[in-house]
Amino acid sequence: MKYSWMPRMMAVISLFLVCGCATEKTIESNIRPATVEEYYATDRDFIGDAEHGKLYGKSRASLTYGYLKLSRPPGHAIGRLQKDDLTGDSLKCFVLRQHNLRMNETEFLKELFGNEKHGAAGDILLYVHGFNTTFEQAAVTMARVASDLDFRGRAVFFSWPSNGKVMGYVGDQNNTDWSSKNLTLFLKELAQKAQPKSICILAHSMGNRETVNAFAGLMADAPALMDRFRLIIMAAPDVDSAIFERDFAPVLKRSGAKVTLYVSRNDRAMELSKDVNGYVRLGGVDGYPFVHPGIDTVDVTNLADGYLGHDYFTTSRQVLSDIYYIIKNKLDAKDRFSLSPARFTKDGETFTYWIFEK
Repeated sequence: MKYSWMPRMMAVISLFLVCGCATEKTIESNIRPATVEEYYATDRDFIGDAEHGKLYGKSRASLTYGYLKLSRPPGHAIGRLQKDDLTGDSLKCFVLRQHNLRMNETEFLKELFGNEKHGAAGDILLYVHGFNTTFEQAAVTMARVASDLDFRGRAVFFSWPSNGKVMGYVGDQNNTDWSSKNLTLFLKELAQKAQPKSICILAHSMGNRETVNAFAGLMADAPALMDRFRLIIMAAPDVDSAIFERDFAPVLKRSGAKVTLYVSRNDRAMELSKDVNGYVRLGGVDGYPFVHPGIDTVDVTNLADGYLGHDYFTTSRQVLSDIYYIIKNKLDAKDRFSLSPARFTKDGETFTYWIFEK
């Protein structure tokens, strides 16, 4: 029987060409929405220059509310961002597409809780930003986090009047103290409308200072609302460790919310804050990390995160995955992938915290 090599050779060549083309293509998922909708409350001064992406300034003002719709850059990689403004190249930015600015409380709550697209019992993810952050940067960060976590509930952020400058640290501290009563009011407005165990708070850096003050204020004023809060995530908290342990940890524990604290030995911002304030920060590590019964402390030191090592809650895919497990799957630290227990003994007592395995 005569063997013909030509058909087999053509098949091999065709397969090679097909495979070669496939390696040059990026497969885009159509599961994650192409746009991100988010709501906000802010006590910043209003600028309103949407054309140039400057909506609110850095000065103190009365509490106001709004809605933003941002387009998600195609090919956006989880934990990565090329630009953090609201205008410009839609291939690199989360670009502002629609907005409803300066809503009053009634309009805002009706839109947030009365809109059929959200559902009556959807979760709320409330983000409180940190030091050196503009309103627009906070809006983009909220959009990134909601998109990266594939969060399908109500994405909300609270923006206090940060100066948005590195040299404005002391002023920012004063503004969190000034703003905390407004955040308490906003938490109460949300909690009165929300379903039990539906509010998830994510605070970063100095935003934790305002958050714990506001939450403690709410628990003192309206303790019946504590069951509305499911979890509180404190990422790199710029809070005095001793004050937190004395004044706030017991309040958080009594609330029944799951509290997760992310810390790092490589967080240069926490070291600088310690130098300025004179005391160890909750998000830093001095010997051993802060550990308190009823609070999960997670040490992210093993994860590389740039020069400052401070923004890992948005730049580290592993931390984002861990946050996903907390919010979506409601898992304790002992049940979450890649976390292992670490222990130390102090004054005869053994403490347990969690580390990311390399």
